Amino acid sequence: MASEKKVLTNYNFLRILAILMVISTHMLGQTYIADAATEPVRWHVREIIRTLTLTCNGLFFMLSGRFIIEKYDGRIWSFYWDRIVKIGIPVFLVTTFNYIYIFGFSPDIAYIKNYLKLFLQAKVLGYLWFVFALAGFYLAVPFLSRMLRGMPKGEKKALIAVSFIYFLVQDLYHLEGMEQVLTSYIFYSWVFYCVLGYLLDTIELKKGQEIFLIALGAVGLLISSVEEFYIPGKNAYIHDYAPSMILMTVSVYILVTRYGSFITRHIEKGINFVARYIFFVYLFHGFTQNLLIMNILTETPVGYGMWIGLTLLSFSMALIMAMIAYHLIYKPFILRLIPKKKGASEKKENYSVKNEGK
Repeated sequence: MASEKKVLTNYNFLRILAILMVISTHMLGQTYIADAATEPVRWHVREIIRTLTLTCNGLFFMLSGRFIIEKYDGRIWSFYWDRIVKIGIPVFLVTTFNYIYIFGFSPDIAYIKNYLKLFLQAKVLGYLWFVFALAGFYLAVPFLSRMLRGMPKGEKKALIAVSFIYFLVQDLYHLEGMEQVLTSYIFYSWVFYCVLGYLLDTIELKKGQEIFLIALGAVGLLISSVEEFYIPGKNAYIHDYAPSMILMTVSVYILVTRYGSFITRHIEKGINFVARYIFFVYLFHGFTQNLLIMNILTETPVGYGMWIGLTLLSFSMALIMAMIAYHLIYKPFILRLIPKKKGASEKKENYSVKNEGK
């Protein structure tokens, strides 16, 4: 039990690292590091760093799918309602808060209509594209969970391999300027990342295989670096579905979840405490970033030191807001909308026994 708890702490640590990379990616866009025209080498290095921090997107999708697939209990409508309450309502409230902060409030129908249109396109807070992309995956979880949990290990390995080859072919299509016509693959786009964490954790990788995958992440970073220096801007998938990005994301995932204990065992309580609020930190980090850049700083921040400092400051401010929202609104009011499930544990146990692959 204690060993399992330590492993879960590693996942919580990865969630914290992922949100730090999200904030650092956005803050890098607000920090002057180099001029692309007059300082090309420094600019390329900046872009390579950004490519590495952008593994946060794949990591968040992997973490979002990892346990939701495993813990799904077979109650479809209850599952959907839980997602609406735990994710949908907080997203709507935080978006509304930001919209009113930016544009003020008006009861006018045109104002409300404009807000709803922007909200449904994730244009009030652009980074909330992640939540809307994740919503599509959540719709499929009740069906994917049964399929994936019923797969033997060999089929899970084949699914990873086939998907990786698919994204490699897609990348080659794009690099050669060809129209991508293989668009009906069921695990296309971010859905692959959503199931990848679960697949990697249930095929029981040996230590040698884990080390090999971690090393492949370094290869992926090298490939992305070469692309950035010699064909910058040519690969539109370099930051999401490119094989190099998949390798880097898998590498970080395995490195932290399997070998993160050498750090997490010293700060386990702190990690688990902060991780509770990570989703709300994500929701509020745009507000704190804009507050810092637009209202507090009088000049454009310069250099990597300012970049790291502002990232940590934005994270800390968002964490404070997250804790306040969690304890004053989310926990006492929003979570009450979820009815207590009678007999859920028994049904979950039966569902698991019938559907876990051997």
